[in-house]
Amino acid sequence: MPAWIRPTSAPSQARPKTVRFAYKNAFYSPQNPVSSLPAVSTPITPPSTGYGLPGPSPYPLSYPPQAQPATSVKYAGPIHAHRLLDTSAVTYDLMEHPSVIMTRNNYSLSTPTLREQATTPPLPFLTITSIHLPWVIKVYASNGVYVTLEDIFDSIYRTLRTNITNAEFNMFSTQDDRRRATRAYEKRYRRLGNTRAYEEEKRGGMKRVDFLMGHTTFLGISNSSRRPDEWQLRVA
Repeated sequence: MPAWIRPTSAPSQARPKTVRFAYKNAFYSPQNPVSSLPAVSTPITPPSTGYGLPGPSPYPLSYPPQAQPATSVKYAGPIHAHRLLDTSAVTYDLMEHPSVIMTRNNYSLSTPTLREQATTPPLPFLTITSIHLPWVIKVYASNGVYVTLEDIFDSIYRTLRTNITNAEFNMFSTQDDRRRATRAYEKRYRRLGNTRAYEEEKRGGMKRVDFLMGHTTFLGISNSSRRPDEWQLRVA
């Protein structure tokens, strides 16, 4: 065989291709991501007409409302409130946090007591109104079963600590009522002896509790007799 003629090696058999599947989705982001959407901060802007609210900063958000499912309550018999929701059963100023509530015998409310059902029979939801307030206080069962004493006190406090808008301030029918609400606001922050707490409360501006115009002594709640889940706040 001539030297220039060399046998060629047999072509190797092609190997079958395999496909591997990843068991997890992996996402890779650039090291310095840049959002295409600019940050927007939209302050609450109350109406500029009418009387202005007193206080240096009356419009901060506090205790944003949470969406709750609609609840319907139907009972044929009477509904009774817990004994600590009776008139003067506890000592409580609605300007204060519920943690300061005391019984007639000057005992604070224990955790087991606060978790007792607020009504008999128990209710999963109820509303509280007042002749002094244009808002409805909604109380939901935090345990998902029945409203407790803690739910009552906490809902009242959170609602009354909500800031009011200029339009709500103008809901007062007379100038005298506006002055009384303003004095209630001034009394609320001036009662604090600590300078820092005084300034923080003042900067917080007017709140719904000021609509009570000084009537902040809690006297309990009573059923309005129209519906089992409709109650009225009693104050002095």
